Amino acid sequence: MRRLTFLTPDLAHAETVVEELRELHIAEEVMHLVAKDHEMLQSAHLHEATEMETSEVENDFNWGIVAGGMMGLVLGLTAYGSVFFSVEVGMISLLVIIIIGAFAGGWVGKVIGESTPNSGLEKYQHAIEAGQILVIVDVAAELLPDVYKRVRRHCPKAMVESKHVFHDHPLAA
Repeated sequence: MRRLTFLTPDLAHAETVVEELRELHIAEEVMHLVAKDHEMLQSAHLHEATEMETSEVENDFNWGIVAGGMMGLVLGLTAYGSVFFSVEVGMISLLVIIIIGAFAGGWVGKVIGESTPNSGLEKYQHAIEAGQILVIVDVAAELLPDVYKRVRRHCPKAMVESKHVFHDHPLAA
């Protein structure tokens, strides 16, 4: 699966491109649009990008789990064999400490990621502020040629950026 990112000059072009993608049976849930005017997208019944697409929440959450799990491991190994409140820290306690550390790290990562803008979208910010609409769509590899043709038909100057998405479930984005 590939994630395509490109700009359309205005709402009319965005609606046309989205309609073309719907004709290719691309689900509404994998098409995300970013615009300066959120109400404009809602009134046009276009799927606005969520926090998952516009922030670093997913990446920071994953790194938080790893960091929290590692901190839990270090803390657990340090406490291993010690006695706290007449309970000896053994293997079960070590696993519990690692799991608690991973949960805490994931939560901290999520909180940080919610407030961090997506670094991949920063380069489009000036165009969005100027009134263009950013389209993000997850496409199966076999549909790429058709999608490129249809985007180019309506937005010939669009620079389509493509990157691999590391999930197969279309609603995971």
